[in-house]
Amino acid sequence: MQEIDYKGVNTVLRTYELNLLTEADYDRMLKASSLKDALDVLKGTGYEFDEKEIQESKNFEAFLMKHLAEVYKELFSITPVSEVVELFALRYTYHNLKVLLKQRFSGEQLEQLLIPIGKDSLGSLKKLVETGDGNDEHPILIEGVQEAIRDFDEDHRIEAATVFMDTYYFKHLRSISDKINHPSVTKMVDGMIDLYNLSTLIRSLKQNKPRGFLYTVLSSSGSVAKRDLIEESVNGPSAVMRKYYSSKTYGTRLANLVSETTNEVDTQKLDKLVDELTNELVAEGLYRPFGPLPLLGYLFAKEKEITNIRLILVGKDNQIEEEILRERMRPVYGS
Repeated sequence: MQEIDYKGVNTVLRTYELNLLTEADYDRMLKASSLKDALDVLKGTGYEFDEKEIQESKNFEAFLMKHLAEVYKELFSITPVSEVVELFALRYTYHNLKVLLKQRFSGEQLEQLLIPIGKDSLGSLKKLVETGDGNDEHPILIEGVQEAIRDFDEDHRIEAATVFMDTYYFKHLRSISDKINHPSVTKMVDGMIDLYNLSTLIRSLKQNKPRGFLYTVLSSSGSVAKRDLIEESVNGPSAVMRKYYSSKTYGTRLANLVSETTNEVDTQKLDKLVDELTNELVAEGLYRPFGPLPLLGYLFAKEKEITNIRLILVGKDNQIEEEILRERMRPVYGS
């Protein structure tokens, strides 16, 4: 696929971008004195919901996910290479597989947690988990489900659903990146996997997890070998960051997350930095007429828009101060 093949898609995207929430929209929502006032602002931006029902149920997730699912469905239908959309949709597929596997392993009814976003239908994913056999799904996805089922059958570990799906998600993500074969996409996926490994390593060390656990949960698909990360982890998170991350373009910003007094890493700030770095990577192509980056930029913006709306609505419902909400906001498209 040549970059010019995205020209038609990117022309359509420019019209979609006009409907994204602006900083002025967010400002009005943040300054709203109540949940009702914030919903009144949102109602004029293209989101459809029953305001009275939402105020009573506080089920923000339902209408937000419905809106996002429609966005993904439309983009899958107009994009010449579905893998580009899958770069962001894939995490929903693996979320759904986690839910379905946990449902199979525990016997609980968990289907209310499924999200109808992804290349593969919920019906096909259900069949895959029920039978262990796939048809049109990606081989990596099928292998991940089969390995999770095998592990549970042998050791009866319900957590196998999460461990295997996280591992195979990044393996699948790397496969998509290799197929697209675009330098900016490769750079973005490298960052996503490397920073996931770092965040997971830091959290695991705080919980005193054994080395065997680290070998299981860390991804082998990043630009830094997980064996190297684990070997260096005996010297602490800051040592890992100095040795393997300081030379990266975002190395200095990572170093700023280390507390001078405790020498520990603030994982909440690390999660926010991941968003900021992804935003910067996709922003490189926002105004290019060709290639996959404008599509990724729009998708990232839409994802963060949903995150910000959820944050504000929950905040207004719980009477959280405006300044606290502003500090927790994710990057705004084009800002």
